[in-house]
Amino acid sequence: MSIGEIESRRHASTAPAAPSTRRAWLVTGLLFVFMLINFADKAVMGLAAKPMSETFGLDSAEYGHVASSFFLLFSISAVVIGVLANRVPTRWLLVGLAVVWSLSQAPMIWTTSIGVLFASRIVLGAAEGPAFGLANHSLHKWFVDSRRQLPSSVLALGSSVGTLLAAPALTWVIVHHGWREAFAAVAILGLVWCAAWVLLVRSEGPYGAESAPTQAAPVANAAIEDHTSYWRIFLSGTSIGSLALGFAAYFGLAISVAWLPRFLQESRGFSMTGAGNATAVFWAVAGLFILGTGILSQRLTLAGITTTWSRGMLSAALVFGGGLCTIAGVMVHSPMGSLILLMIGLGAPTSVFAITQTLAGEIAPVRQRGAVLGVGVGISTLAGVIAPTVMGNLLDSASDTVAGYNNGFTVVAMVCVAAAMVGAALIRPGRDAARLRTISSS
Repeated sequence: MSIGEIESRRHASTAPAAPSTRRAWLVTGLLFVFMLINFADKAVMGLAAKPMSETFGLDSAEYGHVASSFFLLFSISAVVIGVLANRVPTRWLLVGLAVVWSLSQAPMIWTTSIGVLFASRIVLGAAEGPAFGLANHSLHKWFVDSRRQLPSSVLALGSSVGTLLAAPALTWVIVHHGWREAFAAVAILGLVWCAAWVLLVRSEGPYGAESAPTQAAPVANAAIEDHTSYWRIFLSGTSIGSLALGFAAYFGLAISVAWLPRFLQESRGFSMTGAGNATAVFWAVAGLFILGTGILSQRLTLAGITTTWSRGMLSAALVFGGGLCTIAGVMVHSPMGSLILLMIGLGAPTSVFAITQTLAGEIAPVRQRGAVLGVGVGISTLAGVIAPTVMGNLLDSASDTVAGYNNGFTVVAMVCVAAAMVGAALIRPGRDAARLRTISSS
């Protein structure tokens, strides 16, 4: 039995009252919108890549450096805020992040300085780095472990829907009003979300550490509430395998966010509007993978399939398949066939973000879950620091643009295949949860 399952049973008997389904799903909906805006913020950079690069006089490598600068503090802040989430109410941390990421984009409305451009992206990345881990930590407080996968996938779906809606909408703003106005639009959306969250969410949920029994009311499984070494958690096979899968998925995601619209224009001959619409199709494909995988994973878990298979092996298969489709997309000569394969190859791995967070929550003691989820996001998203720069450098060093993009996507495929093999070999949540529980009890 995993720590998550024991936690669920313990809360069922000790929590004063289970949350209403309506309240739990209201929180899920608001966090879905939170991630939607979060990824619209990311997408606007790629959509405005060409006119913005022209304004600042950036070549491919320089644009790649700007795109990577977004991730400079991304991972560090995910770790720091994740640790802080063990002590500070999650709902207030979420508001703070959304306010900072909205205000950080204000300079983009007027600046002509490359230094200010870099600073704006770095601050935005620092504010958005903890978002996914923190949102999952908040969400896990409203659902028992066996029923977390679907809402976690809905949360992750916000990333796809955010870019799906942002691609045509922000492209229209860029074409008809200018790229600076697009940055202003997403900044305003973030502030509107803050107001809605503060008004509608006034508690943390019954399955968080805040609702855990005190020493005055011990329970049979109180050892779960003991502190377990973070080193032991992160050196477990499940953690290493999950982090490898998350790193590979984020490597492809960072390429997609920063380079996909520009790739479609430069390598496939799309207009800016056409590239925006095609980008929307890509994120629709990614969204179908995320939602479908979440539904399948939860059904398998509730049917009694071990989470090694319903979560771990399923994730490894998606990342492996994504790698194969990506390399096939490079090799296929048909432009449409290549595009379809690349969309599937880059889209399928995005569905593992929610599952890897659920796997981490399954083996982590509830009082340490915020830090574990935050550190996990921080490590996985280090791929975002590397991937855009790798693509930019490969483009500048290649004999032509098409060869440069093909080289970049080949690297993505290799990372995915290698990570899938690591994940399949190491992810065993039931085993690792039992080991950690034994260590915590001793």
